[in-house]
Amino acid sequence: MAVLRRVSAAEWLVPGALTVYLCFSAGGFFPGEPALAALALALLLVLRVTLGEDPFAGFSRPLAVATGGLALLGVWQLASSAWSGAPARALLEFDRTLLYLLALVAFGCGSRSSERMRRLVWGLALALSLVAAVGLVSRLLPELWPTPASVSNERLSYPLTYWNALGLVAGLATVLCLHLASSTREPRPARVLGAAAVPVLATTLYFTFSRGAIVAGALGLLAYMVVGRPRALVLGLIATVVPAALAVRAGYGAGLLATPEPTTPAAIVQGADVARTVSLAVLGAAILRTAMLPLDRRLARLEIARRSARLLTAAVVALALVVGVGGGLALDVPARAAESLERFVAGNSLEETGDTRDRLTQFGNNGRIYHWRVALEGFAERRVTGSGAGTYRMLWAQRRPSDFTVQDAHSLYLEVLAELGVVGIVLLATALVPVLAALAIHARGGERAIYAAPLGAALAWAVHAGNDWDWEMTAVTEWLFCIGGVALAAPPGQGGLPAPSRRTRLLVSLGVALLALTPALLAVSERRLERSVDEFQAGRCPAAVDAALGSLSAVSVRSEPWEILGYCDVRLGSRRLAVQAMQNAVRRDPGNWQYHYGLALTRAAAGLDPRPQLRRARRLNPREDVLREASRRFDTASRRTWERRAVAARLPLIQ
Repeated sequence: MAVLRRVSAAEWLVPGALTVYLCFSAGGFFPGEPALAALALALLLVLRVTLGEDPFAGFSRPLAVATGGLALLGVWQLASSAWSGAPARALLEFDRTLLYLLALVAFGCGSRSSERMRRLVWGLALALSLVAAVGLVSRLLPELWPTPASVSNERLSYPLTYWNALGLVAGLATVLCLHLASSTREPRPARVLGAAAVPVLATTLYFTFSRGAIVAGALGLLAYMVVGRPRALVLGLIATVVPAALAVRAGYGAGLLATPEPTTPAAIVQGADVARTVSLAVLGAAILRTAMLPLDRRLARLEIARRSARLLTAAVVALALVVGVGGGLALDVPARAAESLERFVAGNSLEETGDTRDRLTQFGNNGRIYHWRVALEGFAERRVTGSGAGTYRMLWAQRRPSDFTVQDAHSLYLEVLAELGVVGIVLLATALVPVLAALAIHARGGERAIYAAPLGAALAWAVHAGNDWDWEMTAVTEWLFCIGGVALAAPPGQGGLPAPSRRTRLLVSLGVALLALTPALLAVSERRLERSVDEFQAGRCPAAVDAALGSLSAVSVRSEPWEILGYCDVRLGSRRLAVQAMQNAVRRDPGNWQYHYGLALTRAAAGLDPRPQLRRARRLNPREDVLREASRRFDTASRRTWERRAVAARLPLIQ
């Protein structure tokens, strides 16, 4: 029991800790790290079930609905391998969904309380702010926190390696920190630190140059202010808006930091200047909020009759509508909005000016319309089932109108429609809508601001997920289901399940442990596959073969290790074995052009005709330059030419 008490006391740190871990692991995009995060949540759930006095006290009917939707979504993803023929892709998608399911259940089993939600918001605000601050330091003071050469410097993306995801992190943190700064109920240090963080977060968001994250963050802030209406909102805004504006203005003035080369000597000087300004802005926000702390007590003691509060709220809303509508008409906002929408739809690419700041005033969709159109075309072909979990990449390769390569549809909702059909989108909605609804329902009364803050963040996530691949970036999504579990949980003594028997505890724990086998084996397989790829690229095929076989021993349905084995068998002289290995890769992922190309190369190396497989690969990816070149080079009936050219052929990146 002492162990459980310690775990429960530290529970509020878990979502933030997982978020930091995933953020510094390429955003949790690749399979290995989300699998480890799922194992941590499975362990937390097992501890709660086995040691808790009443482990399911919070398991309510709304939580059961969301849990059922998410669980069935995972089952549907696995089942989709029956028509996609790609079991490993389905397994990877299921493993990510399992992470979110474990987060939802692990935090939903405990009883809901405002104090519990408050502590989760603290931990999450701290974690997101830490990630954003480290990212900003890597841009302003690169000698203090250098980034790996593999991280693109075009826009600020470290540590997640994707600028739009980092922008969302900063936007979410801004919502939560403004809540802390605007509260009269949070501890004084939390109010001051919340205000002090906002200039850092705003500057980080700016340097990502992420238009979608800026819009999503603004909508999240608006939702929080309208729904939460904290008593000290004006004080929080006074303490944060001007310092944040000054910090962003300094960042905007540092033009060299908005180029693909932000680490030149001159850029480093500009970065140091911006760092000083941001530091002063942080100090100024902290001083302002500290100076206004005495006013918090007066606001907290202020009592407003319910009817008067409603009248005041109605008056404020009416005034805002009048000002908004009148100002909008005066500034010709409807016409400008229509023009901006037209420019967004028509502008499939953004103008390259060499100054990244210019993208903030451009309204092009940057290719998003193409991505969405391909997803809708895939959905039109299989409306009920979709093409299969994880197969959007193949849909894009077949239908892409340009040479640009993507793996995701840049919209959670359209990608689910394309891959999992109507069934998939209904199950996704069954999982997400209860979370948003629960947060909105609880954001009422005297405790409304405590729930309005995560509601604003959740709405920002929901908007941004419609325009990007946030579902795959587990670092920006895992927290939602932790918070959602608490929001859906029953309060103490109201609902929930009765305390289980010892046998039931054992069976549930065993079930969770069995579920955890999937991420455990996948984590092992992924680590061995990564080692295999590294050894192959270093030219050490014996070691690459050993690691590839180890990856298959953990998860036998994967296709990538067979690709390594096929290419290594050619290098080691076992060319017939190479053909068999590549055939195994094709069988496990028949829609992937790379494996058909690999089979063509291994057949050519073995003196067999590669042209049928090349034709198949080109049907799967008509615009691929590697395939065009290979089709031209292997357009001969000479076996010796096939063998000679196969050894020297270009190899695509293993994916």
